[in-house]
Formats: sequence, C-alpha cells, structure tokens
Amino acid sequence: MSQQNKLVRNISMMSIAVFISRILGLIRDTVMAYFFGTTYLNDAFIVAYKIPNLLRLLFGEGALSTAFVPLYNEIGIKKGKESQMQFALQVLSILCFFLIILSLLGILLAPWIVRLLYPGLQPKTMHLAIDLTRIMLPYLFFIGLSSTLIAILNSHDYFFMTGLSSALLNVGMISTILIPWFIFKPDGVRLIYWAAWGVFVGGCLQTLVNFPYLKKIGYRFKIILSFKGKALEAMWKRFIPSMIGIGIREINLIADSLMASFLTVGSITALEYGNRLMQLPLGIFAISTGTALLPLYSRCVTNEDYDTLTHSLKFSGISLAYVMIPITMLIFLLKQDFVYLIFQRGAFDARASLMTQQALFYYSLGLLFFSLNQTVTPLFYAAKDTKTPVKIAAVMVGLNIVMNFILMQFIGHRGLALSTSITALVNYIVLQWQIRKKLPRVSFSGIWINIIKTTLLCAVIYVPLYFWATNWSVEGKLYTLIKGGVLSLTAFAIFYLLGRLIRLPYLDEFWQNLWKRFRRA
Repeated sequence: MSQQNKLVRNISMMSIAVFISRILGLIRDTVMAYFFGTTYLNDAFIVAYKIPNLLRLLFGEGALSTAFVPLYNEIGIKKGKESQMQFALQVLSILCFFLIILSLLGILLAPWIVRLLYPGLQPKTMHLAIDLTRIMLPYLFFIGLSSTLIAILNSHDYFFMTGLSSALLNVGMISTILIPWFIFKPDGVRLIYWAAWGVFVGGCLQTLVNFPYLKKIGYRFKIILSFKGKALEAMWKRFIPSMIGIGIREINLIADSLMASFLTVGSITALEYGNRLMQLPLGIFAISTGTALLPLYSRCVTNEDYDTLTHSLKFSGISLAYVMIPITMLIFLLKQDFVYLIFQRGAFDARASLMTQQALFYYSLGLLFFSLNQTVTPLFYAAKDTKTPVKIAAVMVGLNIVMNFILMQFIGHRGLALSTSITALVNYIVLQWQIRKKLPRVSFSGIWINIIKTTLLCAVIYVPLYFWATNWSVEGKLYTLIKGGVLSLTAFAIFYLLGRLIRLPYLDEFWQNLWKRFRRA
C-alpha cells in the first residue's frame, strides 16, 4: 500500500471513529443544555471539567505524546519491537506515578486552584465548581494514561478504536445524568453532581478499552519505575520544552475563561457550546489528520524521505481546505438552525441560543487555520524540535490576550471568540515561516493558492444559497433538520462539481478515497 493510500486510510478510520464520538458528544451537550442551560450550574461544571483537562494536555495527549511518539517510532525502526515496548512500559510506569500524585494534590488544593484560575465567579458558582473539581480530578489519571496508550496504538496503525474511545466518556456522562433523572428525579444541583461522576466513570472506560488492542501488539504489562536510560533522557529533553509550550497555550485558554468570568452570566457556557460545535468538524477531520500525520512524519524524517513528507503535507492541507471552507460557509448560513436543533430546549432559552450563535460565528472564522495548524505543528515534533513551538506559542498567547482585552470591551464574549480565530491565522503563517527555515526541503507550494480558489468558489456558492435559505421558512425541529440537510448536501455537491470544472488538485482523489473508506467502515 502506498504511503498516501495508507495515510488516507488512517485519516478515514480516525475520522469515522471521531465522528461517532463527536455525535455522542453533541448528544451529551444537548442533554447538559436541556437540564442546565446557561445557568451557574453549567458554568461551574465547565470550570471544573477544564481543570483536569488542562493537566491532561500536559501529561497526556499533548506534550508527552509529541515527545514520545517520534522516539517510539525511531526505536522501533532502529532497535526493534522488544526495545520499543520496554521503552513504552518505562514511560507508562513513570506517567502513572506522577498522575496519581497530581490527582491527589489537585483534590487537596481544589479551592485555591479554582479561585486562582476563575476569580470572577459568583460565590455559589465558585463553591459548586470546587466540589465538582474534586470529583472530576481523578479523570486526569485515566485520560493521561489512556492518551499515551492511544499514542502507542496509533504508531501501530490502530486508529478506529482509539478514535472511538472518547465516545465512552460521553456514554458515561449521558448515562449518569439520564438514569438518575428517570429513577430519582433529582433537582439541578444534585444532577450536576451525577454528571461529574459520569466524567470519572467515562475516563475509566476510556482507559480499559485500549488493553485488548495492546495485547494484540504483544504487550505484557509490568512496572518499570526507572528514571534512567538514553531514550528516556532524550524524551525528557523534548518533553520539558513541549510541556512549557502546551502550558503557555493553556494560559491562553485560562485567560479566555478568566475574562469571560467577568462578563454576563452564561458567557462561559455560550463560548463553550460555540466552541463545541466548531470542534465537531475540527475533530472529525483536522485533529484526526494531525493524529495520523505525526507517526508518518516521524518515519519520513527518520528515513530522510522528504518527498513523501512534502506530498503528505500538501495533500492533507489542501484536502482540509476542501472540507473546512465549505463548512465555514454553512455555519455562516445555518448557525441559527444548528444551535436551535442541538441545544434550544429546556433550560436553554432564546437568549442562550443567541449568545451561542454569536460565539460559533466568530470561532468559525478561524476554523480553516485551526485545522491547518494540526498539519504543520507535528513537523516540529517529528524533527525533534520542541523549542520552536514553545516560542511561537508564547507570542501567540500574548497576541490573543491583548486582542481579548481590546475586543471584549466592544463586543463582549464575541470578542474572545474573534481573537482566538485571528490568532489561529497568525499562528499558521508563523508556523509555515519557521518550518521553511527548519526544513528547507519541505515545500508548501500550492496550499495558499488553493485556499484562495476554494474561498472564492464558496463565496460564489454562498450567494444563491443565502437567498434560498432566507426564503425557505420552516417550523419545528424536523423540518429545520431537513432544511439544513438539503442545503448542506447541495452546497457540497455544487462545490464538488465546480471544483472539478476548475480542476482543483487532489479533489477527486480525496473524496473518492474518503467515500471508499466510509463504505468499508
């Protein structure tokens, strides 16, 4: 199988799995919105949930994985599978040790952590957030361990179940809300505690589901709590700068939430739900692509195969543009319908819907560049350069915080979303510039011109669809769903036909391979 077909297969498998997970995530968010709306209960839950996730990015799928995966693949190529597995078991043993300590410290220090990160919360929101944080912090152990297990499986081309594992978190949360509600009929405060326990249960399930697949590879688990070894020393040298970089980016998210805590009640939740909707296409296509690219980039750099690397970079970047720009167009067109269909029921009223639509619109402006960053950032880690992303991240955080402060004065929570989108664009430009200096044999030619062509093509398609959507009035969720489906399918069909007419590169190849993989799945 060629590298490109293998890449398409891995991206497709990951995309299908993430699609299922994100749909369950939307169902979870719909359930949360129905019972808790944009009230202080949901604000408190989101604040508490973000704290273990912040640490997860440092010790799980973020900094540790980016330092671990290139080394893991290099050891497999140069020293063989046995040495590769010994290295992985050593890393997993050390990771478990640190995650247990961090979880216990987090539970003990929860009041100070919440007050430090979210000083603008009202007293009752603050008190509830502290309680929920203590319940959810053990999730850090499960997801941190699970993320590294997934990195191992991805390196062995297991993508479907690893992408599906996050669905188990959603199943856990949905179950622990709906089952108690049907049986005990608790009030909102008690029900939000059940939701927090659902995070704990879901994290446990996410971890356990990986073990049968690791056994297939040949893993026999044992504790190797040793802090010595050349490979481990090399990983620490890459991990620490990467951890600092992720930490800087997390400061960015904290700054957003901190500033939102001083805005109107519900701003935190509106931004969270707007971001969740944007994360649906981002997770299905972009994050799946980035996950599949890191092992491939690592092998290409190790083997000095820069032609394959360049081709994979162009193919993934241009293909993402063919998906994300039409999706952005559809968000412009149907944002009100999307929010109405998914969230507007129960405690989630018209005001909450409007705030979420506004956040979604401004987040969607950066959707393409959030996606493209996923294809470029792994190049640094594959080249064993973890310092450059740290420097870039620091500059981007500073830019975002300054723009946050300025824009929120004029357009409230919308300014925070807009600032994030502008930062994503600047970040992509800077990443390209640095990669050209770091890896001069890697070419980005053709990506920008196809972004421009695709944007102009979608602008042409948008005009007639706008008049069609405006004059097509419907009532009820079923007819709104039909309307959204018809317009979306029409938009992509017209885009594909016009794209073929103007001969956009990779268009046929991408959609044919993607459709083939979806049918097989």
